[in-house]
Amino acid sequence: MVLNDQFCVEKAKAVIEAGMQSPHVRYSILILEEALGRYNGNEIILSFNGGKDCTAVLHLAASVFLLRGIDSMTCLYVTGDPFPEVDDFVEKASQYYNLNVIRKNKPIKTALTALLNENKTLKAGLMGVRRGDPGSEKLQPFQLTDSNWPHLTRISPILDWTYRNVWDFLLEHQVPYCSLYDRGYTSLGERSKTFPNPLLQIPNSPSSYRPAYSLIDDSTERNGRG
Repeated sequence: MVLNDQFCVEKAKAVIEAGMQSPHVRYSILILEEALGRYNGNEIILSFNGGKDCTAVLHLAASVFLLRGIDSMTCLYVTGDPFPEVDDFVEKASQYYNLNVIRKNKPIKTALTALLNENKTLKAGLMGVRRGDPGSEKLQPFQLTDSNWPHLTRISPILDWTYRNVWDFLLEHQVPYCSLYDRGYTSLGERSKTFPNPLLQIPNSPSSYRPAYSLIDDSTERNGRG
């Protein structure tokens, strides 16, 4: 999806007004408002890799933050073997949302350690984690990192969203997202280990796929991950 113009207060208000009518979105908004009650804007960083889930969190957080007078967010983009399309989207998103994007190389623990050593003010990280992600079954909306990780509070606003919830939100609000999702990719990882979801392949057209938002079964979201 093409990003033009800039995210603004009017768009933020539309997101919040519509979101308060939807139970799961309303809960996410309340989590973000609580985050700003616990921390200052400059104490929070968003983990942003260009994927659909963290894009939904970014759009929600940008809405809540902007209406609180915070017009810029800091994002950590940890890369390893990225798709050019993901790099391009992250760059365009940084302009659209007025982001300060900090790029670090994988692994993520090393990247986070380096970031916290460079910026001692950071206390919390917004995550695009959902309950169906590996290792997230018992995660809470606010939870400290494990003892063997750098000390940070993980904030997971969309923890109980489904795959369908994410796409409904992105499409309803015309949220810009990475172009790979229009080519059959349903879950993005390293380029060498990520492929279009075979369930979205168009019959009799081996190289053509339906867009990610047309996937019906949430449990098959990661079918394109090696």
